[in-house]
This record gives sequence, C-alpha cells and structure tokens, in this order.
Amino acid sequence: MSMAAELTIPAVIGAAVVDAINPCAFAVLIILIATILAKDYDRKKALLSGFAFSASIFISYFLMGIGLFTALETAGLSRKFYFVVSILAIIVGLFNIKDYFWYGKGLLMEVPLTWRPKIKKAINSITTPTGAFLIGFLVSIFLLPCTSGPYVVILGLLAVKESYFSGILYLLLYNMIFLSPMIIITLVIYKGLTTTDALENMRKKKLKLLHLIAGIIMILLGAGMLLAMHLGML
Repeated sequence: MSMAAELTIPAVIGAAVVDAINPCAFAVLIILIATILAKDYDRKKALLSGFAFSASIFISYFLMGIGLFTALETAGLSRKFYFVVSILAIIVGLFNIKDYFWYGKGLLMEVPLTWRPKIKKAINSITTPTGAFLIGFLVSIFLLPCTSGPYVVILGLLAVKESYFSGILYLLLYNMIFLSPMIIITLVIYKGLTTTDALENMRKKKLKLLHLIAGIIMILLGAGMLLAMHLGML
C-alpha cells in the first residue's frame, strides 16, 4: 500500500463515520418512517420508503461530491489548501465538542432551528416510497449545514493527494459508510426490533455524546493531516 493510501483511507473512513453518526440524518429518517407507519402502519411501505429516502440522499451527496471534487481537481490545488482543509477539520471538531458542553449556544453543528419546521412539514406530506425518494433530494440540501464539514475536508484532501479516478472511488466508499446507519435503522424498524419512538428517544439521549465523538474524530483527523504535512509525507 502506498504512503498516500495509508494516509487517505483512515481519513476517509474517520470523516465518513463522523457524518454517519450525525444526529440530523437520523432524525429526518425516523420522522419519515414514523409518518408512513402512522398513516397506514404498512411495514413494507415503510421499508421501501426508508430505502428510497436513503438512496436519494446517497445519490445527492455522491453527485455533489463529484461536482465539487472535479472543480477542486481542475483548480490544481497546492499544499497551502491542504493546510486550510486541515485547520477546517479542527474547527469543525471544536464546534462539535462545544455542542457537547454548551449545546444550543452559538453556532450549532446541526440543521438550523428555523429550518426544522419546514423539513418536518415536507416529510409529513410523504405517503409513498416515490415521495420519500423525491423528498430526499430536498432534505439533502437542508442537511448541508450539519453534514458538509467532514465532506468538504475529505474533498479537499482528495483533490490535493489523489488522481481523479481514485478520488471518485474514495467518494464512493465515504458515501457508503455515511449511508449505512440509515439502512440499519430502516431494517431494524421493519423487523420490529424497536420503534421509531424508542429510536428518537435514544437519539435525543445520546445527542451530545455523538457530537463529542464527532468532535474528537475531526480534531484527530485535522491534527493527523498537519502532522503528515510537517513530516513531509505529502
């Protein structure tokens, strides 16, 4: 394995995990499935809706990633940009840790409070898997404030260090990891292993802890990138 791969793979996985445990995406998916079940209690429809919503989120983020990665790749970025991306990772991490100790104060690494009623209203209108698929594209835009930090960091890293083809493969890996909790949540509810109310209560209970974990991972990622830069590994 090359030195570039040894540095990039842990960074991609780490940032993807931060996005994967983001409470924003959990909340939206839980509301969606709860809405479907409340209307006709059709588990199969809820399953298909969960999959459809997850698929549209995956497509949206993957395409947005390809677009931004292509733009950054074309720009021919330097080591200075890599430094900026490393600092951004640390800043995102610090804000997440802030949300653990002082949740709700200052900049919140989640969907803005003023946007949430609009998202909930849009989701409550969904009754079919097709609707869930379409609403996923809209929701992906609303989720950007709380999911874009790690993604931008990784896109910057890939644009500096990787070829176009390998960068796309890393983006595919990133988004598969990001999507995995949504698939798991959908399956767990479908199998009747838990309920949407129980999952939402758990999400609220673990909300600050998730921010803390995300913050630690992002700070370690940024520090690791800076160390690699200092040691001349790039």
